[in-house]
Amino acid sequence: MRKFDIKSFVAGIIMGSVGITTVFAAGVLSASPSQANITLNGSPLPLSKPLLSVTMDKEQDASLYAPLDELLESLGYAVYYDSTKNTVDLISSHGGLQQAAAGTVLEGNVVIDLASHPGQANIAESGSFQAEGSQVLTLAITSDIKGGSADFFLFDPSGKEQRITIGSEDMIKEIPLEKGLWQYNCSGLFKDGGNIKIVGTVK
Repeated sequence: MRKFDIKSFVAGIIMGSVGITTVFAAGVLSASPSQANITLNGSPLPLSKPLLSVTMDKEQDASLYAPLDELLESLGYAVYYDSTKNTVDLISSHGGLQQAAAGTVLEGNVVIDLASHPGQANIAESGSFQAEGSQVLTLAITSDIKGGSADFFLFDPSGKEQRITIGSEDMIKEIPLEKGLWQYNCSGLFKDGGNIKIVGTVK
């Protein structure tokens, strides 16, 4: 098995977060979608973005580049790109205690950690995480939005949907999990502003 070196790791983050045009400026001769697949602990890990086979300037062999924003989110990291600072911030959220809704302390592995951006009257976030059998997802939702709502969609490994509508109240939800890849997205508009934060822990 070929080792994934740090150059591929860094460039993969850039490609997954800000697009391939940034990387082309760094000396890419050619890039094309790859048919390679990724597995996580032996289970297929579907990605919405393709892997890329990239040949760099002054290199003969092509390297495989991956959209690491999706990969890291699948492993329980939150990935944030700040366009004003031109930085990618990786938040490790495995293990420990998490302060959440209304002062509630959650224990377990944090697999969901998303929030609306301050000053913006909307939210549009998505991600995924891997679950084992007999685990429980605890969602802690804090919200003070006004004049609108948001919907949080959770999809089990077979694609079955659960929907939670978020208004202006805090809430805690517990959801039994089955083994496999779970995906989620949250979107909504807040006419008169406010903020939403969703923290999900698995135990």
